[in-house]
Amino acid sequence: MNISTKETIVKLIENNVAKCSVLVFLLFVSVSSYAKTLTCGLKKVTIQGNQITKIVHEDGTVHTGGSISKNWKYDGASIKHRLFDKPILCGNKPKSRNEIIAELSSKFTEKPSLYGMSQKEAKQMKAYTANLMKTNNACHLLVDAAKSTSRKGMFYVDCNDKSSNTKRYWISKNELKQGIAKNAMTPVSESLAKKICNREFKKRTNNPSTYDPSLILGTSSRKVERTGRNVIEIEFKASNSFGVEGKYVGHCILEGGSPIEVTIRDR
Repeated sequence: MNISTKETIVKLIENNVAKCSVLVFLLFVSVSSYAKTLTCGLKKVTIQGNQITKIVHEDGTVHTGGSISKNWKYDGASIKHRLFDKPILCGNKPKSRNEIIAELSSKFTEKPSLYGMSQKEAKQMKAYTANLMKTNNACHLLVDAAKSTSRKGMFYVDCNDKSSNTKRYWISKNELKQGIAKNAMTPVSESLAKKICNREFKKRTNNPSTYDPSLILGTSSRKVERTGRNVIEIEFKASNSFGVEGKYVGHCILEGGSPIEVTIRDR
C-alpha cells in the first residue's frame, strides 16, 4: 500500500469519525431539548431535559420561568413544591373524577396551618369540599378554601365551574361541621343593587326627607362575579341637621344582595 493510498484511508476514517461525532452531538441536543408533557396529580407539567418549564395548575393558571425553578423540582418520577413534604407523582394517564376530588380535597389535612385551620377543621373541610364537588355544578374543581381572617367563625371556599368561572361560598363553623350545603354567592341585578344601596344611603343621612340622589348621571355600578358582589356608587345631595345642603358620594358593596360595606364621603 503506497503513501497516497494510506493518506486517503486516513482521511476517510477521519471524515467518518467527524460525521459520527456530529450525529452524536445532534442526538444529544435533540434528546436534551425534547419537551414532554406529563400529568402530575391534577397539573399538566412540561419537562425539558430534567427541568420543569411550565405548569398548568388545576384552576387553569399557568406558571413559567423563575417562579417554577424557585419553588418546584422534578426528580424524574414526581414533582415537589418546596413548602410541601409530599411529592406529586407524574405519569401519562389522566386522573379519574374520583381521584381528582380526593386529591383536591385532601390538601387541607396535609398543612392545616397554611389555611388557618386546626387539624379538626381541616378534616371537616376535606369532607365538605369533596361533597361539594360531587353535588354542586358550580364547584367542578376546588380552587382554594381557608378560614377567614376578617369574618369571625367563617370559612370561604372558591371553586371553578366547568367553564373555569370562579365562584365563592361562605360557610359558618357549624355549617362546616354539619356539612350543610350552601349555594355560591351571586351578584343581584343592577337595578336591585341600586335600589338596596339607595335605601342604605338615605337612612344614613341626618335628614332623610332631603335625600336627593342622582340615579342617572351620578351613579356607577359593577358586578364582581367571583365573589358574588355588586359595587355601587351614587352621588346625592342632602341637608345636615342645620338645614345646610351638602353634596356627597355614597359607596356601597353588596354580597349576595346583602350590604357588607356602606360609606359616605363629601364631594
